Amino acid sequence: MTQQTLDRFVYTSMQRRISLVPAMTLKINPVFKFIIPITIFVLVIVICLSIEGDQQFSYLANSFLHGHTYFLNGSNTPGGDLVDYNGKFYWALGPLPAIVLMPFVGLFSILNHFFYQGYLQVLLILALAYILIKIARKLSYSIDDSVLLCLAFILGSMFIGVASVSTSWYFAQVLTTLLLFFGIYKFLTGRHWWAIGISIALVAITRLTAATIVIFFLLEIWDKKQNQTTKLKDTTKLLLPLAIAMVLLMTYNYVRFGNVLEQGYGLQILVPSLTKARAYGIFSPIHLPGNIFYAFFSGPVPVFRDSVSHVLKFPFIKSNPWGMSIFLTSPYLLYLFTIKRSQLNRRTIHILITVAITAALVFLYYGIGFRQFGYRYALDFMPLVYLLFIMKYREAHNRLTMGMKTLLITSFVLNIYLLLT
Repeated sequence: MTQQTLDRFVYTSMQRRISLVPAMTLKINPVFKFIIPITIFVLVIVICLSIEGDQQFSYLANSFLHGHTYFLNGSNTPGGDLVDYNGKFYWALGPLPAIVLMPFVGLFSILNHFFYQGYLQVLLILALAYILIKIARKLSYSIDDSVLLCLAFILGSMFIGVASVSTSWYFAQVLTTLLLFFGIYKFLTGRHWWAIGISIALVAITRLTAATIVIFFLLEIWDKKQNQTTKLKDTTKLLLPLAIAMVLLMTYNYVRFGNVLEQGYGLQILVPSLTKARAYGIFSPIHLPGNIFYAFFSGPVPVFRDSVSHVLKFPFIKSNPWGMSIFLTSPYLLYLFTIKRSQLNRRTIHILITVAITAALVFLYYGIGFRQFGYRYALDFMPLVYLLFIMKYREAHNRLTMGMKTLLITSFVLNIYLLLT
């Protein structure tokens, strides 16, 4: 073998070895990169499946199957916040979750078993994870970054609190969040107004305050450079399903309470603290300071060794059941404050307008969201805030920086720690 042939052989061998390194890295890195958050994700699902209390939607689904809008068990229905009206007990929350549960509850009743909401909630969370990854991919994030951004919402926000607890209030919020992101996904993939309109209509009969996302889509329609006829057609496609949903919801209210506008929130049997808060008005400016405090400024509470000293004991801090700041549960949202005025394009403004209106409505409500992780009512507008974050971050960066990845993973760990405490 000549020296020239030997040199060529050595060079070729080295090139082949070098070319193998990136391929091996691509196969190995995602496993180690996501093993911690995915483990936590599985833990959340396990916790969700273990919840057996406050299954009002499953009981209501059973009532629907028997042709009634009230609980068949009456005041013996397990769970809180029942509505006592004319000797019958009702549920104030929107009926869609119970409607979705009907086939499952019916099938399990034939088998002489009770269908817990957590069984379906796990599937809803997995469907949401799929849509979140699709949204990130649509915005040109890599698959690795898309998975991490998906977990940023599921684990790195107040959503982890409702995802891990399958009681009725949280089950409704998981379903609402899935529907909101489905509408956003259909918008990003081609503005399918019928599909978006149907998703908003379903949101309205689940959690009415979250249906204000329709404002964002209306602003997008009327900001397009199209003729008036096309805009009117798109508006009709968007609003017609919502109008039908509102008629159905008002009919549901009339059948129960003889009043199309009475959903039952003013009649609920509450704990004393919430009863007193409601006495100031279901929606009132007097509730603004409290909601704003818990949404933006509240933190975890210390765990003391005794009631006299201020000596801490493990776990040292725990989640505040009245709520914690959005920026504590989702610290990556602080990135939005770095956006310059020159970056505020029309879509950004549309998002901010919609978020402001939805947040104002939520902050006027008396409930605050007691017995929660983070500030869960923010989930009514959080999908648009999250969309704004991933849009603006993608505009400024080709991919998630190491600093942002570290921040996201830190938020996962902190949230699960506070959740478990």
